[in-house]
Amino acid sequence: MELREPFRRPNLGFGSCAAFRALFESVHARGVWTEPVVWITRALMAAGSVLGIALAVAGVARSESCPPECPSGLVALGVMAPISGPSAAFGLPAAKAIEIAVRSLNTAGGVLGIPVERLVGDDRCDVGMATTVAKRHVEQDKVNFVIGPLCPNVAMDAAPIYAKAGVIQFLPTITTVDLTQRYPDSIFRIAATDDQIAQALGRYLDREQKGKKLTVVYNEIFYQRAIADMVRLALPVEFQTSAHFEPLLDVPGVTDRLADKLLRDPPDIIYLALDAGPLFEFVGKLRARGIKSLLIGGQHLLSQTVWRQAGKSIEGVLIIAPITLMDNPKFREAVDLLNGADVIPDLVSLYSFAAVQTWAGAVRQAGSGEPKQVIEALRSGKYDTAVGAVAFDGKGDRRDVRYSVLTLQAGRLIPGVEWR
Repeated sequence: MELREPFRRPNLGFGSCAAFRALFESVHARGVWTEPVVWITRALMAAGSVLGIALAVAGVARSESCPPECPSGLVALGVMAPISGPSAAFGLPAAKAIEIAVRSLNTAGGVLGIPVERLVGDDRCDVGMATTVAKRHVEQDKVNFVIGPLCPNVAMDAAPIYAKAGVIQFLPTITTVDLTQRYPDSIFRIAATDDQIAQALGRYLDREQKGKKLTVVYNEIFYQRAIADMVRLALPVEFQTSAHFEPLLDVPGVTDRLADKLLRDPPDIIYLALDAGPLFEFVGKLRARGIKSLLIGGQHLLSQTVWRQAGKSIEGVLIIAPITLMDNPKFREAVDLLNGADVIPDLVSLYSFAAVQTWAGAVRQAGSGEPKQVIEALRSGKYDTAVGAVAFDGKGDRRDVRYSVLTLQAGRLIPGVEWR
């Protein structure tokens, strides 16, 4: 599935040759970009002017990158997300947020004066589709930049294809550490890694919760167990000696038994390293028993999927997120645009929106869409986005991240303390 969003202007930068501009608009309107050279050649031969223009276009393609030299008059931005299938509820808002961000970008003049079009590939969050979508982006769409994928398993299969072709990826939602370690020259991550969130939790506890008893509850599966281990290593010294780590095994009655155990000896703080389903059940058990421990979770709780499943039980939970809210006009602008399009401004949509802003900012700083120059800009620059300033280290992970503690109340995010 491919969605194209063209934006046209009266002058697309092809000089004064109106017929040439009209030709490219006609080609784009017919949707024949899979064989652009053949079609354009035939059309120009009919006009009797193929040789000079064809050589000029070929020379531009060899010497310049898009932008600023875009023969179609549009900058192609690839998007890979689950648009259909069981994960569509996750992918559609992200794709819509990217659409809104691109529309806002084009309203302001595009990138280096060229409007942007999205080329959306539907991966269905299915590993089997990763190769198909990535190859189409590389071989057919000829993109230099892609936002996505959103699902870790798909990202692992798509990353080597994009990296081999020199395509730069911006990952809005994937937090697993090893992707950027494997592909440091082609992947730039908008979300904080699981390790970075664990480190942020440690700093928050050291600053705000000294002397408190901590219990970490996690799913007994590989991914969540790894997060629990990162939290263990990141805790301040006083918490390392006193904290308890409680796995939620996939066996009947385990949630009730753990809730009963915590009722007998309630901790001051419970950190929730849980997926949406177990989180909803476990928090419900705690509430039913009247356990008053302070509940804290990571950025994964800033998801409409979690909010819909957990309902009111998630309210009052503190959420540590790599997002700046205080005095951030770009956050307010993005939230207003998303709300106006009936997109819930959770971290999935905000990260996706910020990915477009980061990409556009880096291309502007580089003054070109040439991937190597854009990589240099990404590694040296800092970009104002909907989630705050975004800058990258040598691996493509965010650096100098500012964090906020947020609370969900009556369906609205309430900001609390911020720190670096």
